Amino acid sequence: MIEVTIQISIIMLVISVFIALYRFFKGPTTADKVIAADTIVTNGKGIIALYAIYSGNKIFVIVVLTLTILSFVGTTLYAKFHDRGKIID
Repeated sequence: MIEVTIQISIIMLVISVFIALYRFFKGPTTADKVIAADTIVTNGKGIIALYAIYSGNKIFVIVVLTLTILSFVGTTLYAKFHDRGKIID
């Protein structure tokens, strides 16, 4: 039963990635594109985490944690650049 639930969840996340990809390519502003990219990474992390549960392979948890850190840093740097116009003070 859990396998079916995971498979359905992965399908829903993949659909969400495609919707975010549309926003990424059609977004009129850079902020829209950054939010869409962050959404794509977040959904990708969910897909990887669900696959880790499905396969039982624990290495994917480390991949998800690494992507989480990189995504946070990237979004934070963009927000700082958007606010101040430069990243390093």
